[in-house]
Amino acid sequence: MARDVVPVIAVASPIHPSMQRVAVLKRMLQFIEGLGLNVKMLSEPVTSIEEAWSIRDKVLEVDRSLLILHLTGGTSKIAVEVAKWSNAPVTLIAHGESNSLPSSLEAYNRLRLLGVDVRVSFVDRGRGLEYLVGEKHQRGMLIMGDVSPKAFDIVCPAALAHRLKVKVGMLKLEELERYMSGYAKSAQDLVDSFLSRFKGLIQVPLQELQLSLALTEAVKELVEKHRCNVFTFDCFELLKRINVTPCLAISLLSEGGVVGVCEADIQAAACMSIVSGLTTPFMGNIVSVDEEQGLLTLAHCTAPMSLASRPEGIKLKTHFETDKSVAVDVPIIHGKALLVSCSSNLKKAYIAECEVLKSQMEHRNMCRTQALLKLKAKPSRMLSTWPSGHAVLALRVAKSDVEEAFRAEGFEVEEVE
Repeated sequence: MARDVVPVIAVASPIHPSMQRVAVLKRMLQFIEGLGLNVKMLSEPVTSIEEAWSIRDKVLEVDRSLLILHLTGGTSKIAVEVAKWSNAPVTLIAHGESNSLPSSLEAYNRLRLLGVDVRVSFVDRGRGLEYLVGEKHQRGMLIMGDVSPKAFDIVCPAALAHRLKVKVGMLKLEELERYMSGYAKSAQDLVDSFLSRFKGLIQVPLQELQLSLALTEAVKELVEKHRCNVFTFDCFELLKRINVTPCLAISLLSEGGVVGVCEADIQAAACMSIVSGLTTPFMGNIVSVDEEQGLLTLAHCTAPMSLASRPEGIKLKTHFETDKSVAVDVPIIHGKALLVSCSSNLKKAYIAECEVLKSQMEHRNMCRTQALLKLKAKPSRMLSTWPSGHAVLALRVAKSDVEEAFRAEGFEVEEVE
């Protein structure tokens, strides 16, 4: 009978002698293999957060189970950085020397707070090794291009993978650029095709529109290739590297049911994935409140064009903070709506009833799509409860349906009122 293959990453503190680390690793691997398992080492022992960051791609490829061996103490932060990227449940393996166990416990508790499916297993000659095995992923999300090292300090890709069975992949910026360059050769054709459908106002240079449309087509092809229905960018990293924002791509691709998430926001990705099964979501910044009038302003530089009250009212402008590339100003339809968010461990959903009173207010110091909302709850209650600076706006959907959708995914639901 074939032996199970278990992917393994060892973590160690660089202050411990190399020979000691090698000896401990050998003993731990012998123990695991003695239980009838085949070990697949994904890398050399990882001794720093920078090294953990460098093996993200290998960690993301693991599907069913990942073992992290704590060779020494001083490894909790390294283990957390590795585990953040795991699509598979994580088992931390500790032994009784060199402060291995306390480091694994520190990592365990941090990962639990992050919503990662994790356990600690202590190497004991008297018993077998208990490790977690994950279920099949049901959806996919692609992180495109570079992300800031701090992007997932609060909410990490592993939480999305484990809680919602979303397999997370990562695409190198060079591959995205390669796909874009292919479409750039037919840039004028892309513009002509877009202009034949677009009824709104264009207030950006032709060159910027061409680049944004090339990005849109590249993202569309890559999402289909990788079989993902959600994608995200660290928007400012993308802008720094290739001088384009994903605002137009996110807006246009939503028409085909593909969910685009700004700023590599995992909380928003979770909410938008669930809400998109009911209606087209819009993610915005909570930028302003009026306590006396019970008002909240939501704004972002993109929104699905299908949410426009008048297609001819849509405007393409430059991106707010940088005055570069292309952003989208959509006149959001008025009427009853919901604001949705979730906790950082993706276990609790927050829902607030509201009404869209006005949009396209043309505030110069806000993102381009702007919506003025009348809250059912007091704004102060909203601000003291809300778990994020972003909120997902859900229009044309019943509150009971949204609540049911989140509960079906195992969320506790709290109405902010």
